[in-house]
Amino acid sequence: MKVRAIFIGDVRFDQCPVFELNNETNYFEMIMDKETRYEKAVVEEDEEFLIFEIENDSATMKSE
Repeated sequence: MKVRAIFIGDVRFDQCPVFELNNETNYFEMIMDKETRYEKAVVEEDEEFLIFEIENDSATMKSE
């Protein structure tokens, strides 16, 4: 299972970066640019991030 997040404000643009949780570092890393990353706790506490669990090509938004 993968855990991914998007920042709500980014949907205004033509492309929306997706962040994936790296369990080894405990950071959400931007898939297209691993240098852009946020600590797991920061993403989980920020209401402007939507977090999804991805399994078998199915996405489920995590509820609080």
